[in-house]
Amino acid sequence: MPNDKLFIGEFNVSGQPLIKYTHAPTIRKAFHNFISQIAELLNIRTAPVYSMFDGSKDNYYIKEIK
Repeated sequence: MPNDKLFIGEFNVSGQPLIKYTHAPTIRKAFHNFISQIAELLNIRTAPVYSMFDGSKDNYYIKEIK
């Protein structure tokens, strides 16, 4: 997509650091992409992953890469 930006996401998954990259037009869409990637990696549905990263803990960080 021509308007997509590159994002890096750093996630704490049960004490293990996980770094992922995605292209998306917004940081919100990047977050959803990361959730899907993590769910696929863990072989679980996205709902539990959304629960892990619902903002109640400081366990993830997303930023745009220039």
